[in-house]
Amino acid sequence: MNNIIHLSDALRRRKSLVGQLGSDYARYYPSWKQLIEFMDKSYLDGNERAKDPHKIWCSVRGKDFFIVPWITKVLADVIKIDRNQISCHLYAGFTPNAFASPPHVDPVNVFFVTIQGIIPWKVFENGCDYNDKTQTMTSRATISTELRQGHFCYIPQGIYHAAYPNCSRVGFSFGWR
Repeated sequence: MNNIIHLSDALRRRKSLVGQLGSDYARYYPSWKQLIEFMDKSYLDGNERAKDPHKIWCSVRGKDFFIVPWITKVLADVIKIDRNQISCHLYAGFTPNAFASPPHVDPVNVFFVTIQGIIPWKVFENGCDYNDKTQTMTSRATISTELRQGHFCYIPQGIYHAAYPNCSRVGFSFGWR
């Protein structure tokens, strides 16, 4: 409950937030087996972005995993929008030190939840000078944390952020405008 109050405040102030879902969600995390079967099916259904073991992307619907409609409902209630305006995508990788994405901004607000594995994250609320060509930057993160199962990171639209995975991992990214 406390995290909902903090999320509501972070939304109002357009500030990033790191927290943990309540223990009532724990029994609804999909297993590695369920996740692998889902990604395999996504690939077999034509999703080319589900075949690279370094960076897998799949669109997720509420009926795909029990936890998705729960999180979507809580977000919709806090944000005060229709739950159909919230998308969900699965991001995964199955090799150590697999490249995720360099520091970037998204055109939507992001609520990222780690489902399996551990994912180091950095958020750059003061901007970022990442150079794609040299893959260097001098910017310092305002948030630097490891997200474990059930941990979340809220990033407002337009704020730089990046994941720095160092093991196999799966996360769900919820987005809205």
